[in-house]
This record gives sequence, structure tokens and C-alpha cells, in this order.
Amino acid sequence: MRSDWKLKLCVCLAIGLGGAATLWSQSVAGVSSRPADRIVEAIDETKLVPLTGNVHPLARSEFDRGVVAESMPMERIVLVLKRSAEQESALSAFNEEQYDPKSSNFHHWLSAEQFGATYGPSDADIRNVTSWLENHGFRIDSVSKGRTTIEFSGTAGQVGAAFHTEIHHYSINGEAHTANAGDPQIPEALAPVITGIASLHNFFPKPQMVKGALVTRDPKTGKIKAVDSTSAKTMDPQFTYTDGNGFKREDITPFDFATIYNLLPLWNEGINGSGQKIAISGASDITLSDVATFQKSFGLPNNPPTIIHNGKDPGLVAGARGENTLDVEWSGAVAPRAKVVMVVSASTSTTFGGQLSDAYIVDHETAPVMSASYGTCELELGTAANAAYNSLYQQGATEGISIFESAGDQGSAGCESQDTPAPNASSTGLQVNGLASSPYVTAVGGTDFFWQASPYSTYWNATNSASGATAKGYIREIPWNSTCAGSFIVLFFSEPSAEQTCNDAYNSFNYEDLVVIAAGSGGKSACTTPKGSSCSGGYAKPSWQKGVGVPADGKRDLPDVSLFASGGYPDGIVGSAYLVCDSENVSCNYTNPGKIIYQEIGGTSASSPALAGIMSLVVQKTGAAQGLANPVFYALAAKENLTSCNSNTVTNGNHCVFYDTTSGTNSQVCVTGTPNCVTKTSGDVLGTLSGYAATKGYDQATGLGSVNATNLVNGWQTALSSQAITLSPASLNFTSSKVGAKSAPQTITIRNTGSAANTVTISGIDFAGAAAKSYSGTTKCPATLPAGASCSVIVTFKPASAGTLKADLVVLDNATGSPQFAKLSGSIVAATTTAISSVRPSTAPIE
Repeated sequence: MRSDWKLKLCVCLAIGLGGAATLWSQSVAGVSSRPADRIVEAIDETKLVPLTGNVHPLARSEFDRGVVAESMPMERIVLVLKRSAEQESALSAFNEEQYDPKSSNFHHWLSAEQFGATYGPSDADIRNVTSWLENHGFRIDSVSKGRTTIEFSGTAGQVGAAFHTEIHHYSINGEAHTANAGDPQIPEALAPVITGIASLHNFFPKPQMVKGALVTRDPKTGKIKAVDSTSAKTMDPQFTYTDGNGFKREDITPFDFATIYNLLPLWNEGINGSGQKIAISGASDITLSDVATFQKSFGLPNNPPTIIHNGKDPGLVAGARGENTLDVEWSGAVAPRAKVVMVVSASTSTTFGGQLSDAYIVDHETAPVMSASYGTCELELGTAANAAYNSLYQQGATEGISIFESAGDQGSAGCESQDTPAPNASSTGLQVNGLASSPYVTAVGGTDFFWQASPYSTYWNATNSASGATAKGYIREIPWNSTCAGSFIVLFFSEPSAEQTCNDAYNSFNYEDLVVIAAGSGGKSACTTPKGSSCSGGYAKPSWQKGVGVPADGKRDLPDVSLFASGGYPDGIVGSAYLVCDSENVSCNYTNPGKIIYQEIGGTSASSPALAGIMSLVVQKTGAAQGLANPVFYALAAKENLTSCNSNTVTNGNHCVFYDTTSGTNSQVCVTGTPNCVTKTSGDVLGTLSGYAATKGYDQATGLGSVNATNLVNGWQTALSSQAITLSPASLNFTSSKVGAKSAPQTITIRNTGSAANTVTISGIDFAGAAAKSYSGTTKCPATLPAGASCSVIVTFKPASAGTLKADLVVLDNATGSPQFAKLSGSIVAATTTAISSVRPSTAPIE
């Protein structure tokens, strides 16, 4: 059954379009309404093709413990279907139109059935594939509505016979696993419609969360204390309390979060999630009384979640239970009146429950906003699983679903596990979370509140409010990095470098708890089609991912946006963490307010559902599903005054949509001699994994930064306007006689080519690029430019060195496609003087 939010949209379309509805459904597809048959040859079991890149990198001979029994059940195997080249091209073009405010197809969402009928294999091809599976003894469980996958079940023996690969037992660090020992093979005739099998192993994605201490709250004073000193050693404590070493900690309650990220004005206006749904992808049941206690103890309305079991009920699963509890409690904490719908699927010997829940949510159009908080790197997913997630998420974006994924908790070391006990250093190099790298999801990274360097009273009240809030307002942020490689820890120990901090922590500080993997993840997609342990592929950079700071790497970069994600620090180091009610680790008496035990927690598993909660407020405010949020996020970021919105200096009452983090990194500790590990001191056993620094604008540590929720929600529609700015000419070439000598000036004209009602606001004009210092300019462009009006920038070239010097003139504004660029190139005859700094434009509002 289709969901209410989609039914309402379809009714509106039917009423608004009348007789044109049929024409619309044909034109948006861009291809024939009846896909051509692609299985045209007879199936010959002797003519096989390998499905390469689908052996898990840990399914190695040294871990092999032999073949599994042929009778071992393998249920809900996911066969990933392939679109034709024509369909891929048409779908990409249609997606561009869906997110272009100037297109007639803007926000024209498809149903799952429409998507499958247009962009999936033909009926005949589906029958051929399912018949082939049934002939090998498999049971067909389902064909997805979007025709992206076929679920089927059988035994290990049947898998071996049909796909020509054995399933083996493996043992890695005491963990038992099963996996295929070689790449599967299929008949050549089926290859045009089959990408591969998403998974024939149980090396499943992991929750992206870190746990801190267990704490209690005094119901009279609101003060928090750790349950015992040993639990506080693991990570950080809660609310406001003093730990065993006399340091005051501050943990984050829902009303703290609402104060810091400016949710309260929205709540006061009734923009609180009323009438909205948020879907949570789950792999375990949760204890509903935990959610009720969380809501009651923090002054939130009683709003129990809805649980949907997709197939077998897995019950309460260790690890996943805490993950899903966090997701439900904090998505609801941000949007307290929204209906949180958690879809729960049991993992099988071959398929991760979270993947099955993702597919259910997208195929059943469960909600216009979805959050998932599991992760594993692109390399470990393999070719078919990367394709499966990307294809599913593209379907979701085409249906109008806003999907939020945890970017990961491994910093720059995406293939590592944050679950490995300390000391734990990276050895696998730079990687990203393959569940978040798809260009059809918002990858949510993590920040940390950096309040420790300021007087306590700067950011915190002396006592908690009745709802447990202590925060006064926005708090300065840095990338979340709770390791010895993190900038805060280096500062805390007054060390000269992260490398020395990590080696000292390991060797002499007795702070091995800092030699761990724990930071908000980021980087570039580069491993979607791996071969063995080597990487290739990576998603191309989407058209909307542009702006100040976005790397010119041609690849999809992570994260997109970040929110607070810290789980705290070891005992003795001040910090903050989220709070949840979760009875997984402790027996609690929830009928007695004085006996409630809270779990400190963090990770991008917290920031993703929190941002999904904010997105549900956008949907409520706009009255319509918005689909992929990234085009609007980047468009809004392009209009920001980055100086005014610098997280280090921004004040309350600001007009910022994003808080730009500009200091700190997500670099991780690594083993000397391993890939991408930088060790500068001879003899050091640990180095730092070359990661990513927070810089002006976008960066691979925190993306666009964190958000001011009220400004984001209220400003959403401004990014969907049809203002248009053109720069003419699009490029300029300069020559100069020598280094330091000015060229003749040249002019670039900025024109508002939008409709009469659309005035453009220019927020900044600047130079960017490697040779930006060799260019200067003056302008009298006004802050606002009416439709049809134009202004000029006079550009001068003054080379700072020899050679060809390239840069961009960048115009930041509120027009569609901002920022706009004009290419600048200059060359000189000889280098005879030292470099001279450029002169900034004299009158433009330069950012």
C-alpha cells in the first residue's frame, strides 16, 4: 500500500493536471514506456561470465576454515538487476529535471511502480531470470516494485551449483563468518540484466555509534553522575556533572540540542513535525518503554514509534538494538510531533537486515524522510552491493524521499572498525562509507562542541532547566575526532603534533583509550568497483556538489552536512555526548525517576537521525516532499557569508544557514608503513593517516558545516527560486611583461537574466584558485541586482611568479546555480622580481 504522503501528492497532481496527467507520465521518463527485452539468447549453462569484484577482502585463505554444509540455508539473497544504457541516460536526465526549479518536471515524483515500469527490466526479462532461479531450486521471495532487485532463497549447495562458487567458513580475530570464496558466475545470456549478487557473506555493515558512560540524574537538582568510575573511563559522561578527576562535563539533552541549533523558534510556531513521518531503517527490535522514558524524562510529548516487521521478527539484537534506539529517540527529539516509523528486518546468513529495511522503505514509500545509520567501506561492499545501494537510493530520490546516511565514525579511515578495543590504529588507508557515498543520499558527518577553551559561563548556565537543558545558545564546533590525532586532544596535552600525541599516549601517558578509531568520516568515493583488495571506480561528482572548498577531484565527496556527534572522551578529559535511554546494557527501574540510567552515546548514528528530524520540519513547512536535500543544501551554502558564519566567531541571532567549521581534522592514528600513513619521526610506531582538515567553505571533515535549523527551514524556498546570473565573458586571458607588473585591466559583466520579479542578492565577489593572489579587482556592483540589470568587475593581473597562472572570479549570490565562475588565465615573459600580494576589490562585498 502506498503511503499517505504520496497519495496526497498524487491526488494533487491528478486534480492539477487533469487531462495532461497521461502526457506528463510519458514525457518525464525520457524512454519508451515499455522497456525492450534484453535477454535475447537462449540460456546456455556452459557459457558463463564472472561477476567480478564480489569477494569480500577478508575472505582470504589464511582465515579459511573449510566449505559449509550444502544444506546451510541462505535466505533473502538479493540479486541486483541492471538498467540498459538508454535507461541509465534517461533516468539521469530526468533526475536533473526533477531537481531543477526551472524544469516542468521539477518535483514530479514517481511511484515505485512507475519507476520500475519505466526504468526496470521488461516483464519477459524478469520472467526469464526468475524461471532460471526456480530451475535451480530457489524460492522467489519477491521482485521489488522498482525492479531493482529480486529476493530469493535456497541453500549453499544450490548457490554453488547455480553461481559456481563455494561458501566457506572463515574466522577473523575470533569472529566466525561465512562467505563466498570466489566471484559468482552466471550464464552469458542473463548478463544484460544482472549486475550481481549484493552479498553472499555475513560481513555486515556496523552501527555508526560510540558509547560512553552510564549515568544517573538527580530528579531534584538535575545533576548527573556516573554510575561508577570504571564506566566513566570508557568515554564521556552526561548533562552537567563532575567526573572522578574534578572535571566538569556537559552532555546534550533534546532541549540543549534545540537551543544550540536554534530549533525552539520553529517549535514555538508549531513547526515540530506534526503530520509528518520519518522512516528509520532497522535491524533489531527496540524496547518501547525506553523511548517512553526518554520522552518523559526530557519533557517531550508522548509519541510512541510505529514498528513494521519486514518478514521475520529478529527480536532484540545486540548492537543493532542500541543503534535503532538512538535513531528513534533522537529523530523524534528533533521533530517531537512527527511519527517515527521504524522498519525492522532480520539479517540472514547472506543479507544484512538494514539493507532489507532500506529496500522496504523505498519500495513502499513509507515516509518522505528516511535515516539509516550503518556503514562499511566501498571496498568491503564490493561491486554488486555498491550498485545495489546506489540503485535503490536513486529510486528513492526519484520518488521524492530525502535519505540521510551516517557518513561514518572512522574519520579518514573508512574501512576500519570503531568497535575494535584500544589500542587500535588504522592500517587500511583512506576509504569512505559505501552506504553514504551514493550521490542520491545526504551523507551526515560529525562535529564536536569546542567549549573547553572558553570560560564555562560563555556557553552554559550554572544549572539545568526542568527539561535538562544547560546550553545558552550556539556553541563553537570543530570536526568530531575523539582520538589522539584529534586537534582538541593535541591541544589538551600541549603536544607539538598529532603523531607525538599518539605515540606518547600509547607509550607513556597511560591513555591507550585515545589510540582508537573515532571521528566523523569523510573523503572521496574511489572504490565502487574493487578488484580483490585494490580499488577502482568511485561515483562521479554530481552537478549540485560545487562551491567554495569543494575539491576539483571529479568524484563524489563526503560528508555533505554535519551535526554534533561526539560520544565524549576518556575520564579526565572534558567533553560532551548525547544521552539516550537504552536498557540493553543495564537493568533499570523506569517507574522511579531517580533510578533512570542514561547511556552516553555519539557517532554519526546520532547526527543522521537528528538531521532527518530537521528535514521533516522542512517538509512540514513547505507542505511537500523535497526528495534529495543536497541540491538545496549546496545552493543555500553558496549564498552564505563565510566570514560571518565562521563557527569560531558567529554569534547568536545570526542569519546563517550553515555554521562553517574552519579548524581541526578527521585524521586518524595509523600503523607506520601502512597505506597513506604519514610518520615524520624515525622510530615512531604510529603515524597519522593523511586525512582532511576543516577549511573555509566545504571540506571533507564536516562538509558544509552544521546548521541553524530555523534559518534552514525558513530559507529553504529561497534556493528554489528562478533567479539567474550570467558572467560575460566566461573567461579572460591576460599577459604581463614581468613578475609584479600589472596587466591592462579587463571587464567581466554580471547580469541578472531572471524573471522580472526576481531580484538577486550578491553576497560576495572574490578570487579563488591556486593563483588567486595574482589577480585583483574593483567593482561598484550593488548588494542587490534587479532583473535585467547588470554591473561590472574590473580585473587586473599582477603575476606573483613565472608560468601560466590560473584562477577564478567567484560570484556568490542567491541565484540558481550559485556560485558563478569566470575563468582567469595569465602568463608572463620572465620572472625577475619577488611575489607581490594582490589587492582585494575596493568596493565589492568580498567574502
